[in-house]
Amino acid sequence: MNGLKKLNDANLTAKFQKLCGVSHKNVEKCGECKELHNNGKTNTEFGNSRCSKCRVKVPENIGSAVLFYILSYSSSLGNEVFYLLFYPYCVWNVDSVMIRKTALVWSLSMYIGQAGKDYFWWPRPRSPPVIRLETDFLQESSMPSTHAVSATTIPFMLAYYLLNRYEVSPSLVLPVAFLWCALVCASRLYLGVHTVLDLLAGILVSLVIMGATSPFLEDFDWYQQTHPFAPFVVLTTTIAMCTVLYPQNKDGSSAKGDAVQIVSVLAGVGVGSWLNFYFQFTTTGGPSGPYDVTIPTVRDVALQILRFFIGVVIIALLKWTLKEITVRLFSRFYGLKKPNSEHPSIKVAYKFTVYSIIGFSIVFLVPFIHCMVGLERASYFKEVV
Repeated sequence: MNGLKKLNDANLTAKFQKLCGVSHKNVEKCGECKELHNNGKTNTEFGNSRCSKCRVKVPENIGSAVLFYILSYSSSLGNEVFYLLFYPYCVWNVDSVMIRKTALVWSLSMYIGQAGKDYFWWPRPRSPPVIRLETDFLQESSMPSTHAVSATTIPFMLAYYLLNRYEVSPSLVLPVAFLWCALVCASRLYLGVHTVLDLLAGILVSLVIMGATSPFLEDFDWYQQTHPFAPFVVLTTTIAMCTVLYPQNKDGSSAKGDAVQIVSVLAGVGVGSWLNFYFQFTTTGGPSGPYDVTIPTVRDVALQILRFFIGVVIIALLKWTLKEITVRLFSRFYGLKKPNSEHPSIKVAYKFTVYSIIGFSIVFLVPFIHCMVGLERASYFKEVV
């Protein structure tokens, strides 16, 4: 127990920050309130240190600018924008089977992580001694770190399928996976938003889910594409995960909203994959692995960029348009006088609707449009198993 307390000590995070050169600069008295700003000793609890009266910001010394940008970028590998760019790109241009299975395990791991935040409701590491360089997720609790969940699941599941589906050396794949995980986890300490225990818990969640689900992924992926009742099962299961199965959401927490986004995309992918098979867009009988890894030609790269650009524009338009429509629709349904996207019931309803359609569009609508304009990736429609 004492060991766990030490790992959850904010001072350990502060020591890591200090090792990386993060510290407060000395600042003169505030002219308005005469409060001393000395090495960050102020009364504020959240965000960068400020004067408690005039709110003058106390600047931080980040030490190495290179390290700051490397770890800030690494932290973005656990954010929504990265997911909405990375997963679609790989589906449209790389290998949809590998991405479907990786996304499935990632979704389940992230769901457990987000639910854990609302269940445990542990505070972020204290500031001071920690210097918070990031304030975007302070409304969420700290345990477990979903960045650590993502940084374990995505690279190691991708590594697993790359090694099983392609002729590629483990000495190339595994170091990248470890580096990805290490950089993201280090970034959360560097930015001052997690303790070491938060990170270890996130990694543990991922390892348990990966170990528990990996033996069944092949069968489930086949089931969700081919069974007549698969869309009903997928939709009802994910709706239950977003409502009755989710622990009570804490006031001000965004964890449930993030969990809804994640599992609803999974629902949309399942329905879209089923329709691809039902309409015989995707078929079995393609070449069996392991496949050779080839260097793309200039033409291949140009096609990838065009597919990605068209797809991202479609997804962005859908996301913006559908949010506006569904928030208004559900606000009227719940009898509100004006649209309110932050109302708990409306947030769940609109996010499930919008993100399930996004997941559906990634695997069904966008590849269909690619075909219409002559940009299809032929192997996509043979990637069933």
